[in-house]
Amino acid sequence: MKIKISSHLVFTILSFLIPMAIYLVTMAPTTSFWDCGEFIACSVTLGVPHPPGTPLFLLLGNVFSNLPTFTDIGARVNIISPIASAFSVMFLYLIIIQLIKRLLGDKNNKHKIRVAEISAFIAAITFGVTDSHWFNAVETEVYSLSTFFTSIVVWLILKWDT
Repeated sequence: MKIKISSHLVFTILSFLIPMAIYLVTMAPTTSFWDCGEFIACSVTLGVPHPPGTPLFLLLGNVFSNLPTFTDIGARVNIISPIASAFSVMFLYLIIIQLIKRLLGDKNNKHKIRVAEISAFIAAITFGVTDSHWFNAVETEVYSLSTFFTSIVVWLILKWDT
């Protein structure tokens, strides 16, 4: 029995794995400057950081700080950002595919669909290595989680509308 894997599935998985690998290799190994130390400390103690506060991030940070992955607690909390950012890139790929398929209209043209998949993959990976996204993907900051939730909501809206 031969299993056929679509190119769309391959690009979806790669649009998660490639940024995830990049972010893990370049992730801060411990606490870094500015708010990161505050977020790590407040995640471990379930304290309250500076306003407006980030309760969901702190709860997730507390869960990740108890995982036996790294010896450093800062690295354990830091891992949230690479995961959320890699998923953001993956959902960006899926969003772009949805929008391009709407513009194409002809969903039976395999050549146009393949070009759309390659274009969406390149766009998503390019976004994944932009300075502002990459910088927030490798340290304990709330922006990567925010980008993740924004991307998943936009993708769900597009899925719902089809």
